Amino acid sequence: MINEELKEKIGEFEEILQRIANDTTNGILSEKLPPSELLKKTENHAERLTVLATSGEELMLILKPEKAYTVKSKCKNLTQSLTTFKDILVQNTSDPLANSRLAFEQLRKVLADGSDLLSLMKEVRDNPSPLINSILTFKKASETKSSIISIQAKEDIQPLIKYILSRMDDFRTALINLEKRVDEMKQIMRELQEESLKILSGETSKQNKPNENKTEKKQLSLSNFKGEQN
Repeated sequence: MINEELKEKIGEFEEILQRIANDTTNGILSEKLPPSELLKKTENHAERLTVLATSGEELMLILKPEKAYTVKSKCKNLTQSLTTFKDILVQNTSDPLANSRLAFEQLRKVLADGSDLLSLMKEVRDNPSPLINSILTFKKASETKSSIISIQAKEDIQPLIKYILSRMDDFRTALINLEKRVDEMKQIMRELQEESLKILSGETSKQNKPNENKTEKKQLSLSNFKGEQN
């Protein structure tokens, strides 16, 4: 079942993060290591974390589609941190240890982003969407050829349950598309807000210019008057 699969990935993900943290604390991983050596000691862990983050993202989107934005954001943060970490270590440089120091700082960010993602994975595991959880339970019963009645479903809702089971993929696609539309609307709102601020800023500047000119004229007039009096 998807919940069990996510649970297994969480266990492995947490174990790898703990190994990296321990190696950092114990000095096995250090900014004093040459980039090639630091890469050698972390490459397998980094690649596995990337795989687990990607596959974990898919499972979390199924179990809790209403958290799609958060799930995608935290998974992206970790995968980007891992990519940056590796890029720093493989680039050519005249000061290798400077790269090691920079990569070591990036490794700390990997641990922080990984910890955030781990917390989210556990949250989704422990509190999946009630509707999705029910659908998956019905699907499991159907796949194992268990009687729908065995999960205490009344006869009058059996057609609805069968319909839901047959449309699961459609539901998932609809949820993903809805999330995309929400993101698009947020982007449009941000753009409109920026344009509005530009317009307001422009109008304010126009309004201030005449006042500035008036002030200059008054000052000039006052100066001339004093000059005439002298």
